[in-house]
Amino acid sequence: MMKTLLFFLTSLISISASADNSWGTYHWARESSSFELELINSTTSNWDDYVTQAVGDWSASPEVTLVEDTNGGTSKKIRRQCRAPKGGLRICNLAYGQTGWLGIAGISLDANGHISQGYTKLNDSYFSLSYYDKASWKQSVTCQELGHNLGLDHQDEDFDNKTLFSCMDYQDPPFPYPNGHDYQQIADIYGHSDSYDSYSQTDEGSSSDGGSCNAPKGKGCNKANFSGNNGEIGWGNSLGRRGNSEVFLRVDHNGIRHLTHVTWAKGH
Repeated sequence: MMKTLLFFLTSLISISASADNSWGTYHWARESSSFELELINSTTSNWDDYVTQAVGDWSASPEVTLVEDTNGGTSKKIRRQCRAPKGGLRICNLAYGQTGWLGIAGISLDANGHISQGYTKLNDSYFSLSYYDKASWKQSVTCQELGHNLGLDHQDEDFDNKTLFSCMDYQDPPFPYPNGHDYQQIADIYGHSDSYDSYSQTDEGSSSDGGSCNAPKGKGCNKANFSGNNGEIGWGNSLGRRGNSEVFLRVDHNGIRHLTHVTWAKGH
């Protein structure tokens, strides 16, 4: 999937309220003050409007313009794997199963710690349920996961706190769009230039492992006794759970570290 010294990180909905909601120091390297980042849309047509809206919302930032490739493959195999293209992003939907998560955003880091590729998965096993089968939930999760792909974390993770009117905030009912703080954070994250570009024209054939899961049934990321649609490679060992948040670590045979940050749906 990647060369040694590359790191793969995954996040599904992550930190407490903070004035700084960057995801660590993770960002795309670029030599210019602004850049265009290609997003391969591998969702089915019922998700197209949500993806297009989120692309437009994040592209309102002067620093980043997401360019949607509407010709991404949509076969079940492609959407199940949702392989991240080198130098770009892919977004997919599928009934990944009663795994407990609504969406996952993954990023891979090059040897310098810059994002070099990423993906987002949207879990139709939950979005087909009446509770989540609403435009507000679908738009909010799409917005949030793409925000993670750009290097943002959550502004707040407590559903009981006052709403921050941001898709990067945990709230019920959810808010579907970024807010001014999110755009300011993007400006702060990309307020410098780098010596090279880690983004590029995407290639359908290049990939990461898609952040899949093969934990034993009823354990870890397969708490709901489901494994097949999550793929062949697991999330690894749990590093601990706090409330609805849990972090997993896997180190592959090349020494590449894979971190998966999950926020479980209510009741999981």
